[in-house]
Amino acid sequence: MHNLYDNQQWIFIALIFFGIIGYIAFIRWRDHQWIEKRFSGQKVLAMSFGVNYFGRASEPGKPRKSSGFLMLLPNQVFYRSRTARLELSIPSNKMVQVYPDNSIKGYNLHQSVMIIDFINENDDRDSAAFKIPYPPQWIHAIENNLLKENTEIINK
Repeated sequence: MHNLYDNQQWIFIALIFFGIIGYIAFIRWRDHQWIEKRFSGQKVLAMSFGVNYFGRASEPGKPRKSSGFLMLLPNQVFYRSRTARLELSIPSNKMVQVYPDNSIKGYNLHQSVMIIDFINENDDRDSAAFKIPYPPQWIHAIENNLLKENTEIINK
């Protein structure tokens, strides 16, 4: 019996590998179900999983990190963390600017993040930082779909 385990180690490695893949697929499926329930009927312009959120500039303390998904909808950017059930909605009419940076709250994050400047619920300027796949595409999509409207309104 001991000889069976020595010669078949690849089976255990394969089980672990496929177990991890199965877990990731289940988490994505669960997130898709939640999105469909919450935003059914709304057009999703872009969506990324595995997004890290580092908090808002107005929050006290050091930047925190949570992992979740980010969605670009016709009227907002929406983030939801996977474990903390933290949600952040930034309406398009409150967005000021979107740009790449590597810090928030004066802390260097040692990685490139997308910063969204917006007007918060207290009518103060605020920022939120996200580490996302393909930041230039996200920045371009937000500028063309959400900030373009704000620029046109301001210029009128």
